[in-house]
Amino acid sequence: MSWYKTGTVNVTDNSKIVTGINTKWTNPLIGICSGQMLILQTSNTIEIYEIASVQSDTQLTLAKDYSGASKTGVKYEIPTSPKVSIEALALRVSEMLNYYQIQLDAWQTLLTGDGEVTLTAPDGQIVTIKSQYSIQKELIKLVEQGKVFAQSASESATTATNANSSAKSYSDSAKSYADSASSSATESRNSAEQSSNSANVAVSSERNARTSEQNAKKSADDAKNWASTIDNSNFIKKTGEENQSINGSIDVKKLTEQGQRVYSPNNKPTADDIGTVPAIKEVVNDSPIYKVGAHIVVKDMIGDQRLMPFRRDELPFGWYFRNGDNFLLDSPHGRALNSLSANYKNDHRITIKTINGKQYINVPTAFAPDGRGYFERAVNGINRQVGSTEDDAIRNIYGQQGVRGGVDASIDINGGFTPYTYVFSYSRGVGKQAIVVQDYNSLAESVISTFDASRIVPTAHENRPLNIGMTPVIYLGV
Repeated sequence: MSWYKTGTVNVTDNSKIVTGINTKWTNPLIGICSGQMLILQTSNTIEIYEIASVQSDTQLTLAKDYSGASKTGVKYEIPTSPKVSIEALALRVSEMLNYYQIQLDAWQTLLTGDGEVTLTAPDGQIVTIKSQYSIQKELIKLVEQGKVFAQSASESATTATNANSSAKSYSDSAKSYADSASSSATESRNSAEQSSNSANVAVSSERNARTSEQNAKKSADDAKNWASTIDNSNFIKKTGEENQSINGSIDVKKLTEQGQRVYSPNNKPTADDIGTVPAIKEVVNDSPIYKVGAHIVVKDMIGDQRLMPFRRDELPFGWYFRNGDNFLLDSPHGRALNSLSANYKNDHRITIKTINGKQYINVPTAFAPDGRGYFERAVNGINRQVGSTEDDAIRNIYGQQGVRGGVDASIDINGGFTPYTYVFSYSRGVGKQAIVVQDYNSLAESVISTFDASRIVPTAHENRPLNIGMTPVIYLGV
């Protein structure tokens, strides 16, 4: 069964009129007619009404008034299969033949007629186009007009070429006259400027000469006045000897030779003067402080291992996190590691390995395989050597317990002995709280012994002393 459901509909309470939105109900190819069902889909219900008649593409009439609430934009469906009656089938066939006859007449007019032709598309859209004959006549007319326009354009181009030639000739002549005039004007202007400059230079020279004369006179007067104020009684005089020694005292720290300071046994240079330490001097609270540059490499320190109070990404220059990382053997870090002695590399498990076809060398690690950091401890030269590791351990915790009865009669409560020692505690079994066992000699209540180290010492998931976190590092100097 075919269903037509293009667009939506608006319905009004107590009205038979149904208005369609974007619908084509009168299209004969669709086949909507009286007696068919209009099925409305509203919310979660389906409403069915009989179509009494179809007035247009967007309006139809129901057989009875719509009894629901007024709605807009409602989805709908119309079953369009032909009814079995002969009347309905004849109507459908007649409408179809009429539609095709209209189409054939329109196409014949389109091919042979003159003027515009109106066609109806299968979806009901009306299209108006010009006939083939009309299009042909307009094309012939346009071609003829094009010939006239081309001839006129050719003549205009010839005229424009001639005018361009004349204009160019006049332009060249005008340019020549303009260049001559500009050259003459430039020469006149240059001559005037040179004359003006010469006059200004002469005036300036005269003014400068007068000023120099006045300054020279003033300098001479100032020199005479200054000389008259000098007390020559404090001058240091030469002894008159051949080596021209000075008879008097002088501040040797101010002696210079060719702009350089002169030193003597009584005027020795400081470390700052000769630069013995590559450092920067700062004075804090009237005391000198020397800061060594961050990139000074101390060769003898390469391989030094320490714990530092810095985070791994804030370490000073040359220091690296001691976590077993690999460096390329030909990198600066790799060369520094490989320069260490064979014993050093063997003690700290520094090895060369090949990864993806390239050679690498690793820094030592301060961590156990399970991720815990090693505590560093002095060697004893016997079982604890440089670089060796030891598993964690605690001292033995000892205790002893006894049971009243024949199994262990030497430890008995009635005899005054304590049935537990050291880490063990006990309680005598009473009722359901005790575990009762029998020995070979007599029935006896058991002593329940409990071992709990946390009763004496702090416990954790590892053995450790009181500690503070530091970053394990190694110095490579690069």
